[in-house]
Amino acid sequence: MLPARVLGGLLLWLAATCAAAHAHLQQSTPADGSVLSAAPAQLVLHFSEAARLTALWLESGTARQAVGPLPQAAKPTIVVALPALAPGRYVVSFRVVGADGHVVPGEIRFTFNR
Repeated sequence: MLPARVLGGLLLWLAATCAAAHAHLQQSTPADGSVLSAAPAQLVLHFSEAARLTALWLESGTARQAVGPLPQAAKPTIVVALPALAPGRYVVSFRVVGADGHVVPGEIRFTFNR
């Protein structure tokens, strides 16, 4: 039987290795939590590795709509046009598939005040 310290170290190493394998959102425009004075015309997502966007939704209040068309190619930077936005609070939800085949969900929240 392995000592608890060795087993704990192996588990931490395994968790770090698995976590590093997924595409991680590094930056977005608009930035998460930002307050904007002008409506963004596009969403820009920068990932740690090439990722393919498989779903994108825009939510304001109780209204939720799918946004598209989505790029077909996997890229580290993904740009998607946004519809015309009225002032309000928005949640952008997305799913990407990384190079390792894992599906990674994410959310970005921003406020547009005129």
